[in-house]
This record gives sequence, structure tokens and C-alpha cells, in this order.
Amino acid sequence: MARVASEVRRLRGKDHSALSAAKLADRTVDFGWGISRSVVADLETGRKKSLDISELLVLAAALGVSPAQLLFPDLPKGKVEALPGLPQESHDALRWFSGEAGLVRPSSEWTDEESDARLDMWVRDTFDPKNDRVGITREWLDALKAMRRARVQLRNGLSKRESAEHIESMQYLYEDARRRSEDLFRKMTELGMAVGDEVDG
Repeated sequence: MARVASEVRRLRGKDHSALSAAKLADRTVDFGWGISRSVVADLETGRKKSLDISELLVLAAALGVSPAQLLFPDLPKGKVEALPGLPQESHDALRWFSGEAGLVRPSSEWTDEESDARLDMWVRDTFDPKNDRVGITREWLDALKAMRRARVQLRNGLSKRESAEHIESMQYLYEDARRRSEDLFRKMTELGMAVGDEVDG
């Protein structure tokens, strides 16, 4: 709450948008979930002790930033408590929140090879591949982007009568990306994800 309040106050300030609490409240109405001026004031002064997800999302939209920035404003290296008792650098917390990478946590599963003594190491968690819809979606979007980029390069190469080797390498890149996107599409379908009807969405 303190981080969100501080970032809302900073973003409203004269060095940024110079929004009054009343004007910010008016903007939240435009995003479908009105937050009163008094609630904004209570948030910024610390009297408001909790924040609904809908309030977080609407405040971020009204301020023109990502909701993650309100949660982890001290990017990239500022320390935050991502979970109770678990400090992270802000960029690591952001990567976890956005589904890019797991949290970094202490682990005592490592041992010194010579003395067999336990070592306290920090390791990155991995997401459960059976449940991680964000990671597979990101991979699929990357494969689609690579496929489209290779298709454009292939067309350009053909129109400019590039060498056979160049055309062949572009065809390989296109086919490889297409296969990856189709494989991921099938996996997402098996996971019951909303993928639409076509591989190339």
C-alpha cells in the first residue's frame, strides 16, 4: 500500500501530470470504476489500508502507467518485499508479476563439494509448466512474430531476386517458426486455453 500510495502521489505531482486528486478521481470514472477524491486522498496519506484489484487497475489506467509500476515503482534496482519476508530487486518482482520469470528465493539445497557443508544460495523459482499460461502465450507470440518477420524477409528476398542460399535460409526460418507456433498452439488447446480457430492468430 505504501509503495502504491507513494507512486500515485509522485505521478500526480507537478513534475509529472500535475493532476489534482479531484481530476484523478474524474479520470477513474472514464475507465468505468469511479474512485472518489477522498479515497485518493486516503490512499496517499496512508489512511486507506487496502486496495481492490479493480482500484489498482483503474488508478494505473487513469495515470497512464502499467498496474505493475504502481506495485513496483522503484525500477529497476530498488528493493521491494514481493511477498512477506521475501525481498527482491524491483525488476525481479516485475518479471515475476508479469509471468516472465520466477521469484528469487533462498535455498539450502546446495552443498560445498569439498566439505559437504550446506550453502545458502539464492535460486530462481520456475513456473509449473502444466499451469503456466503466461509463459506459453509469450512463447507462442514470439514464434508468430518470428514467422511473420521471416515471411516478410522471404517475400522481399524473392522480389529482389536474392541468392538461392538467402531464400533457402529465410524459408528455413519461416518453417521453423511456423512449426513452433503450431506446436505451441496445440499445447495451448490441450490446456483449454482460449486460442481462437487459427494457428496464425
